[in-house]
Amino acid sequence: MKHFFSFSTGRFSGHARRGALLLALGAVGPAAWGQSFGPMTSYATGPGYSPNGLALGDLNGDGRPDIVTTHYNVNLVGVLLSQTGGGFAPISTYSTGPGSGPSEVALSDVNGDGRLDIVSANGDSNSIGVLLGAAGGSFGAVTLYSTGLIGSRLSGPRGVAVGDVNADGRPDVVATIHGAHVVGVLLGQAGGGLAPASTYASGAPGQYGSPNGLALGDINGDGRLDIAVANNTNVGVLLGQATGGFAPASTYASGMGLVDDVALADVTGDGRVDIVSVMPFANSAGAIGVLAGQASGFAPLVMYPSGGTLPHTVALGDLNGDGRLDMATDNYTTNNIAVLQGQAGGGFVATGSYPTGPNSNPVGVLLHDLNGDGRLDIVALSYSAVGVFLNTGTYLSATRPTAADLSLAPNPAHDAFTVTLPAGAPATHAELLNALGQVVRRPAGSGASFRVETAGLAPGVYTLRLRAGGAALARRVVVE
Repeated sequence: MKHFFSFSTGRFSGHARRGALLLALGAVGPAAWGQSFGPMTSYATGPGYSPNGLALGDLNGDGRPDIVTTHYNVNLVGVLLSQTGGGFAPISTYSTGPGSGPSEVALSDVNGDGRLDIVSANGDSNSIGVLLGAAGGSFGAVTLYSTGLIGSRLSGPRGVAVGDVNADGRPDVVATIHGAHVVGVLLGQAGGGLAPASTYASGAPGQYGSPNGLALGDINGDGRLDIAVANNTNVGVLLGQATGGFAPASTYASGMGLVDDVALADVTGDGRVDIVSVMPFANSAGAIGVLAGQASGFAPLVMYPSGGTLPHTVALGDLNGDGRLDMATDNYTTNNIAVLQGQAGGGFVATGSYPTGPNSNPVGVLLHDLNGDGRLDIVALSYSAVGVFLNTGTYLSATRPTAADLSLAPNPAHDAFTVTLPAGAPATHAELLNALGQVVRRPAGSGASFRVETAGLAPGVYTLRLRAGGAALARRVVVE
């Protein structure tokens, strides 16, 4: 089976560019002491290529993450394959179509052949581009799917995400369509094609409320994917319906900060999904906002300084092994990546700044363990390069569970299975994901043993992912 993971973020060029936001929850090590990152290693993407989107995924099946970028000015996606022993090969490029103007990018196995495909939001050609993966991490010619011609350049799709929104087992594409103030949903078809776009109002008000980035996740815990949208002047939430469509948008104020993009994660640790937003112009410098999930809706926005100026994207993950989500954000005008450490209760404090180089203007950031040492590293997209900062934090040898300590039984499971950890294990946060990476169950983990209900799930292979005592563990389970 192909090693599958897909993380993405994106941004647009000039005044029309808007960032996209990555939620990356990766494997981490034990409790950290002395968080730090090494100097940036740079990989060229081409001068004047106008970078926009950034994604990570195992494109050639070697178990290592590869890098995908989009380049607005030259209508290309770029692929940097990881190398044995570390580092990335020189960029290979593929066309997204003449005059397409690609912005954000996502990775998914669109046609079900076991290889990751590239999905690009093409803002200038009002289309979604799909490049099917081929052997060795290469890609075929782009196929374009219209999102509706609305008559003006730079008015087409901005943000893009892939998920099974109608629960038919096929990946669907969801995109914000900037000039039309809507979210477009292109349902996956048998064989890998996409149906014509259905549109839903994003909740964006007025002339200046056009939608930019978006995120997919189960916000209200009903097992269906919902949409969170950055509407410039607010955040819109469209709840998934049993029919596969979406309810009218509920909106949440962003204060004085225009919203570039959003991500979904439980940053407060209360078991509810929160919305994290990127606001490039808030407080005259830029800020990251958190809308804490409530029993119904979201609490008022709380803002945190971005550690620089003009942020456009943010990545979330446990960078220091304390069991809390931290942030890394790009800051365009201060040419740096800032780290904001998660605090008890969900707050954030800036703890470090890492330069990307003079006039580099970073426009994207991701987190992933690139070298297999159990620590999340930083990947940053800048003007003409991708930069990698390896996590060099000093980790203590605190006792913690390992993958060998994790037991699931029965496996295969029918109606339920039991998760067992060593006696005295700390409380856990657990999620059960399907083959598309969607969370289908959030069991109440509580120490050494707990039960996960699987009744009603489609037969297939699922992944149990949990955090316990500063460790992130994963184990596959078959549901029959």
